[in-house]
Amino acid sequence: MLDLFARVLLVVVFVAAFVGKVRTRQGFAEFRDSIAAIVPRLPSELVAIVILVGEAVAVVLLAVPGTRLGYAAVTALLAVFCGGIVLAMYGKEPVRCKCFGAGGDVLGPKHLARNGALIGVAALGAFVPTPGSWEEPLTLLTIAVVLLAVVVALHVLFTYGLVARVRELQERESPARDTNLPKPGMVVEPFAVTDTDGRAFTEADLDGPVQVGFFSVGCGPCRTLTDALLGNPPAARFVSIVDGDPSAPDATQRLVEKVSGLGRVVVIGTDDPVLSAFEVMAFPTLVHTHGGVVTASGIRLDDFAGVPAPVA
Repeated sequence: MLDLFARVLLVVVFVAAFVGKVRTRQGFAEFRDSIAAIVPRLPSELVAIVILVGEAVAVVLLAVPGTRLGYAAVTALLAVFCGGIVLAMYGKEPVRCKCFGAGGDVLGPKHLARNGALIGVAALGAFVPTPGSWEEPLTLLTIAVVLLAVVVALHVLFTYGLVARVRELQERESPARDTNLPKPGMVVEPFAVTDTDGRAFTEADLDGPVQVGFFSVGCGPCRTLTDALLGNPPAARFVSIVDGDPSAPDATQRLVEKVSGLGRVVVIGTDDPVLSAFEVMAFPTLVHTHGGVVTASGIRLDDFAGVPAPVA
């Protein structure tokens, strides 16, 4: 009975984690970016793929009767995850949990406790006595339940893959666009905020070529974009709008200090009117403006390939 409980629980958890990471591009991208934030020196995409393969292998091994290799694989993966959580907790910036894909809160002690509990479940299943015969009813039930979980997982993956393919075909048939980004030609509405030097920043300051970046604390893609901007500084005046986190003042200050190398910095709260003025609905967002009019927008520097940036 304990072996049945341990196998089914671990299979459900790891199937959910695997599916959560691969069912959408955003889920995988955020998982990859979280790895880059924790261990920036490692190739994040390769590490992400290795972890996905490890999770899939662990599920398959758990479905094999009479072997403890599945428990060993699960324990090894969870130990690696615990190490990553510890690194994130002591890192310079908070990192959100992407264990199950997009979303998640900041990695901390509760995630260590969760993984520790799962390691305990794996140890429990690994050390219970092996059934004397694989024809015993509980053993057969274990095999049936685990195989059913695998079949369900494969069905879910197939369904999401089919949906992704349909969406891809629809995108090819219609012009590519992102409804979350400010549109070129949009006139920026009046706004007024104060930068970190105590100076007012309003729509009047958009009198010439100005680039405005919108970033949020704990946002992996924001970290990637700010790194790219610092590596290739913009030619025009640059203003960073930072969505601060009152619960993480140190992280907010680190982000402010980082983007201050680009130009003026403004720290705002959630739903600040300046977001509505620029029609910004997600982080990060980079907006090129000239004379108070949006000329281009995107979430990566690659989005501006072929778009002439405003030059001071």
